[in-house]
Amino acid sequence: MIASVPRLIAILVAALPAVLLSGPTGASDRMSFMPLDPDSFDDSRNGVVRLMCVDGGNGHSYLSRAVLLDVTGTEDSHDVLLTARHGVIGTAGPRECRVYGQDVETGRIADMVIAPQDPLEDNEFGEDWAILRTAGRLPDDIARLQAAGAGSGDQGRLTMVNRVTDNRACHVEDLADWEDARLIVHDCPARPGLSGSPMVTLIKGVPHVVGLHVGQYIILQDDGRRLGVARRLSDDFLDTLVAYIEPDSASSAVP
Repeated sequence: MIASVPRLIAILVAALPAVLLSGPTGASDRMSFMPLDPDSFDDSRNGVVRLMCVDGGNGHSYLSRAVLLDVTGTEDSHDVLLTARHGVIGTAGPRECRVYGQDVETGRIADMVIAPQDPLEDNEFGEDWAILRTAGRLPDDIARLQAAGAGSGDQGRLTMVNRVTDNRACHVEDLADWEDARLIVHDCPARPGLSGSPMVTLIKGVPHVVGLHVGQYIILQDDGRRLGVARRLSDDFLDTLVAYIEPDSASSAVP
């Protein structure tokens, strides 16, 4: 889908048809993002899985990515994933999604909570996230990553993790004509099917997810330059995540 934002920027949705919550920073604090070193990258990229979701409305399959979070204990019978909303929701509602590791199917999605959608929202990236619960535990050899809140003023360099071996650092961009505190604009290489890939930074030497890649901006006034866009893990988002994980203690935060 192509839309104007606000005049000279177009949106390209990048879905392909076919622990512990850490709080070293909150949305009110400033964070200097730091990309992963080679060892941290190798340890983290196995925590990204592929989602293949079938839309009951049109019968099409949609490929995206999800990150496995370190939020469940050994006694739990499920795992929790974060991903982009547009990969798991279609015209007929939630799609039937299956989880794939390196080469084979490793699980399926039992239920999900998705971002609330404002019919007046003019930026489809703003609430493009979903929290998924698996039916059963995923294999132990899949890494579980921690998550941290990211504030609107956070800058620096991040790593977009999507199972490939490309560990180059990505710069957080500052667009003069566009401002949305929910989003991180970055220059990571992206292509269709990578929506849901986590944006990861090192915090005290430990990889933390601070955003989810959801698509691209096309800068029309800059010879069609493309920049990635990610949804920040804001404090409100983390409140929703905690409520989903611990419904008895924070049920009011789940939309």
